Amino acid sequence: MNYVQLRRGDCLPAVGVLQKLLNRTGFRLVPDGDFGPRTESAVKEFQRLYRLKADGIVGEKTWPKLAPKDLPIVDCIDVFDPSLYEMEDKDITAAGGNPVVIGGMCGGVEQAVHEIVSVARKTFLLRFHGHGAPGVAGLGFGQGEMGWGEHANIGNQNFNELAPVLTRLRPIFGPYGNIQFMHCSTGQGHNGHLLLHRIAGALGVPVTGALQTQYGGGQYTFQYEGPTFTAIPEGASLADWCHGIPDFPGLSLA
Repeated sequence: MNYVQLRRGDCLPAVGVLQKLLNRTGFRLVPDGDFGPRTESAVKEFQRLYRLKADGIVGEKTWPKLAPKDLPIVDCIDVFDPSLYEMEDKDITAAGGNPVVIGGMCGGVEQAVHEIVSVARKTFLLRFHGHGAPGVAGLGFGQGEMGWGEHANIGNQNFNELAPVLTRLRPIFGPYGNIQFMHCSTGQGHNGHLLLHRIAGALGVPVTGALQTQYGGGQYTFQYEGPTFTAIPEGASLADWCHGIPDFPGLSLA
């Protein structure tokens, strides 16, 4: 089962979903998206109940025990850089995922959107893997010059032009839907914050980007390697969004 890896210190929409999932098993966490000591303690207790390694990290073995099958994760990988194929594509496939793979091409963003829309339904997490820079995320042209005319990257300079294409993604999301750009520095600084806010506004879901370099591969295919920034639609806070998402039905641990 494809998964998201979460640990103490993460501050993400996916953590809010995790907290709601833990609450359906009997815990009483305040869903705020902040993976702090109380969330870590709940994860360890859950792991002990299922006879898993109680390390407090939600990953390949813990996530499937918590998450229902109607929380699908969709990965889109820019394999113009062969290393992304060698790492992210193989990691996700080994975990049971079926990533959308986009090579270097003119119009890579439109092709990525087309491929995602064709396979995604009620998506919990849409995760993009590729190269980036502050305010830039490569979707189909991941190496060399990031040319705006190629329509292979999403950035502030071409956002208005690509917005009609991106908005075609709105229907794929379920009630817990969110986006993660696993690119280097995409969320960094004013340009990064601006881009993520623009995408969140266009798609109506939270959008997260990294603030520093992401090397990827192994566990880092499934988690950020450092701090992140998340933009919430309509300027809401992460805690507000987490509070507003639906509770999950109770789960018996018997």
